Amino acid sequence: MEEYIKTYKVQYYDLDRDSYIKVNRLFEIMTAIATEHSAVHNIDAKRLMKSGMSWVVHDINLDFFDDGNLYEKNITIKSFVKNVSGVFMLRYFAFYNEDKLIGKAVSKWLLLDIEKRKIIKVPKDIISAFTSSDEQTENQKNIMDNIKTVKQHYEEIIDDKDVVVKNVGIRYSDIDENGHVNNSVYPMWATESIPRDTLKTHKIYSTQITYKKEQVESDECVKIACKESKFEDGIEEHIEIYSHDGELLCIVDMRLKPMK
Repeated sequence: MEEYIKTYKVQYYDLDRDSYIKVNRLFEIMTAIATEHSAVHNIDAKRLMKSGMSWVVHDINLDFFDDGNLYEKNITIKSFVKNVSGVFMLRYFAFYNEDKLIGKAVSKWLLLDIEKRKIIKVPKDIISAFTSSDEQTENQKNIMDNIKTVKQHYEEIIDDKDVVVKNVGIRYSDIDENGHVNNSVYPMWATESIPRDTLKTHKIYSTQITYKKEQVESDECVKIACKESKFEDGIEEHIEIYSHDGELLCIVDMRLKPMK
């Protein structure tokens, strides 16, 4: 299947205080690659918006194995599309450093009617643009076999008396051209909700996120609830993000392991 390949040099601003790539930066890089690949087929975001449509991401499953030594190194990202049909498209990502696989992800994208704010069927011309007669490579098959779309559970932890709920303001820069909070802001909010003592000793290596409802620009704070659990090899954080009036916006599950 057709691949879009991008080489990216890791910059200082991509890294957190412990020299690991920030999760929200990985989301931004994946979004940029998806946009660039679409532009190759002349179905970039600007063209879609002129037609009253926009891609919105429904969920992402990302595993990234960062050893904290990627600063100023090149990572190669390969992306390909599978199952463009009905109302969604699956896009896969594979991250490499010197030919070593260091990350993989799958994302599910839906097409939005901007005016009606409703999900619509993917038009035939877009389906045909991403439909290839080429056989999938062995590497592509391995990526698809080893990472699946997510099915996350809503636990209503905001009502748990033992869970701390944080209020976070929406910055002007959090809003994208569609008038809602950008997808990459949610993993940043989720990371900031994790107890600081945990972040000082553990590194996020797996992130699952499901977007439930868009958050438009508002002077009101969003509410973020985070529930921590320990398992044999590390820590799991279940995070739910709500609008100021209690509507569920996003579910995030992050797994962390001890830093080296």
